[in-house]
Amino acid sequence: MSQNNRSANPLVVPTLHCPPPARIDESLGNQVNELLLPWVERMGIFPGQSERVRASNFGRFAMLCHADTNDPDRLLLSATCIAALFAVDDHYCDDERCGSNPRLLGPRLSLALAALEPAHLNPPYAQKLERALEQDPVLRGLCGYMNHLASYATPSQMARARHEVAAMFVTMGAEATWRIEHASPSVWEYLAHRQVNSFLPCMALIDVVGGYELDANLYSYAPVRRITTLAASATIIANDLYSAPKESVPEIGDFNLPLLLAAEHHCTLQEAMHLTADIHDGIVRTYEVQEYQLLKDASPPLRRFLAGVKAWLGGNNEWHRHSGRYQI
Repeated sequence: MSQNNRSANPLVVPTLHCPPPARIDESLGNQVNELLLPWVERMGIFPGQSERVRASNFGRFAMLCHADTNDPDRLLLSATCIAALFAVDDHYCDDERCGSNPRLLGPRLSLALAALEPAHLNPPYAQKLERALEQDPVLRGLCGYMNHLASYATPSQMARARHEVAAMFVTMGAEATWRIEHASPSVWEYLAHRQVNSFLPCMALIDVVGGYELDANLYSYAPVRRITTLAASATIIANDLYSAPKESVPEIGDFNLPLLLAAEHHCTLQEAMHLTADIHDGIVRTYEVQEYQLLKDASPPLRRFLAGVKAWLGGNNEWHRHSGRYQI
């Protein structure tokens, strides 16, 4: 689709069917954001973009999505996760202005696995790996996030967090191939891909940030997993909507759900925005039915976790509506 077709008129994000934010505490969000900014600078991610990072307001994102704690340090854990993974997205995947290159993505993400879980090498190879992890700001950010996570998470929660990020890396690799081949996935293929390439790695921290642990078997129990992944899909489709104006810039990304729907339905991009909102709303309504059923016999920890998932839906939408990240 041509750039003129993409951005001839300003795009309007339709009103989405979504739970309201569970908590809005601007003072707390600002506090977390102020804690995050020095961490971002130490890691070296988003260099020269301090004002843009401040305007993105990842601290507010954490405050909105984790409504069951007022602890700034625990909320900072969520904010570091969000910032570190957005850095992967910008620097490795989507934004050529930040050095992304689809042909380099596979090796970069492969090395990033060593930032998620230590690779045990003999010397001198261990020193070479350590040097590589220290020299790349994206890898420093991932290492910094995982070190922060280790202060709060159990081994099971650590394993869960690693799994969700590693799975997302696989889908990022698929996007790189589509870009290299100048190919676009079908809508159904993209939706399946987007369930994993979503905020799921951040949502995996719901109980960690909340200060409790949902049993691993319960976290992976099919009805719980269905609700969590439905919510993850909804959050990232909302992201596709709010980021669509920004992604009309040639150097940022090649496709999102509105663009794919516009091509498949031979409609305008604004009409595709409404089709995207319809898909989002259908997913949220399915989530609501499933949540209602599961809550009937849910244990107290599961009830708390499900409340955390719901807070993510409402908080994610509220953050996207106001974050400076999506201003061109």
